[in-house]
Amino acid sequence: MRGIDHALVDEVWREVMALTPGRVDAEATEFLARQPHVAEFARALTRGQDAAVQRAAFGLCFLLFRILEASLGRPFPQLAAARIDEAHTAVSGWLAERAGEGPAGVLAGADDPAHPTLAGYILSLMYGDAGEYDERVRASLFLLLQTLTRALDVGAVEL
Repeated sequence: MRGIDHALVDEVWREVMALTPGRVDAEATEFLARQPHVAEFARALTRGQDAAVQRAAFGLCFLLFRILEASLGRPFPQLAAARIDEAHTAVSGWLAERAGEGPAGVLAGADDPAHPTLAGYILSLMYGDAGEYDERVRASLFLLLQTLTRALDVGAVEL
């Protein structure tokens, strides 16, 4: 087993970015078949949003699991729907504490810059400085990743 750190995340990110579009589609299809509850959660969370946002959500889930699998050295076992539901309840509680802050407040409270979490770091890879991206979309994708990392018991990983 290899620890999850900047180097591993960056390595997996480069590997995924180097895949041909056909290979990404094939691997993403395999991922969705292995993790049907993750796929359903991503669908539910992005229902009604633009198709590009939905694709980004699946891409982030795929990247997260590629990182975990690189760390473990093997495919990650199927994540149970109950674990996702429990994590979503906890993340929803965190979000309720920020009621009224809107997407900007979610993103501002998402990560302590001195201690970035795995979810925050993955999102920063996908969106860079994020200046050109909609805050509502980034907040939604952060909540997706935060829920999954909590369900996977990796939410406390600091990079």
